[in-house]
Amino acid sequence: MTESNTHIESDRFAFELVANLAKSPGAFPQTGKFSSKIWAQLFGMTEKNFKELLKETRIPYFKFGSNIIVDAQDFWSGQSHREV
Repeated sequence: MTESNTHIESDRFAFELVANLAKSPGAFPQTGKFSSKIWAQLFGMTEKNFKELLKETRIPYFKFGSNIIVDAQDFWSGQSHREV
């Protein structure tokens, strides 16, 4: 398997994992946007730590009431830039 195929498979796995969490409040799977609470659950972090990660990595997010909403595409592209 080539490196690009590996990334595609890992991205697919991650999106499926997030989609399984999409049944939670704060998930908007039809738009690919999820609350910081769901992202924190995905990575086994506290929500506070995930919000700090967003600030450190400068991944775009927006506030919706008291929730922080992160677009899945923005998050994963931000992570790929971080690895390079």
